Amino acid sequence: MSNLSLRERDAATIAQIGKLRFSPLSVIGGRGNRLIEEGGRSLLDLSGSAGPAVLGYGHPAIVEAVETSIRNMAGASLLLYPNEPAVSLAERLLAITPGEGERRVWFGHSGSDANDCAVRVLQAATGRSRFISFIGSYHGNLSGSMGISGHTAMTHTLPRPGVLLLPYPDPFRPNFSSEDVLALLDYQFETTCPPHQVAAVFIEPLMSDGGLIVPPPGFLKALQQRCRKHGIKIVVDEVKVGLARSGMMHCFQH
Repeated sequence: MSNLSLRERDAATIAQIGKLRFSPLSVIGGRGNRLIEEGGRSLLDLSGSAGPAVLGYGHPAIVEAVETSIRNMAGASLLLYPNEPAVSLAERLLAITPGEGERRVWFGHSGSDANDCAVRVLQAATGRSRFISFIGSYHGNLSGSMGISGHTAMTHTLPRPGVLLLPYPDPFRPNFSSEDVLALLDYQFETTCPPHQVAAVFIEPLMSDGGLIVPPPGFLKALQQRCRKHGIKIVVDEVKVGLARSGMMHCFQH
């Protein structure tokens, strides 16, 4: 048994890539809505493990579902054949998601690869090569999803060619109003970013890492109207704000 603390062992063995350590907390377990730190203290977890633990830790129903899946392994390869758990989940997801017409579910591993796949699928489906995103946005840490992100932490990565970054309107720091941003978008459409070249707009309906910004009322609706007019798809990134975290199942429903 090592005499080093968990934090010391972490520093000695795990690369510094992707570490955002805002506190000296070292975790050895979780229970319900609490984390258990190395010294045994139980702390209320307000982070949800940066998103994934929206239902907490060790819920009996989740434990039972995971154990059943491991014993069954019916979902081992959706690539090769359909399986009951995946199809049932897709059916339930479609049932709780607003929309009309033909709709499908694609299961990724994370928000990063979901957005990365969306970029490639949208290019192929639309025949268009450009995308629009927002300054401060974070859409993932794979090459494709990093290339459409506008967060300052992404500046070490070469931006994707043809991406237009717009300001995200913030009612509490009104450098750019909704009207300003929409007017800028209209101007870009008329000049350097013709709408027929744009495959999609990527947007967080509530900006997360860029400052927990709630857009002004009416902004998303006006953006949607412009996109529909020009046949531009909208990718709503709810990795951190979906699944009822905002009070509704999907944040865009607000």
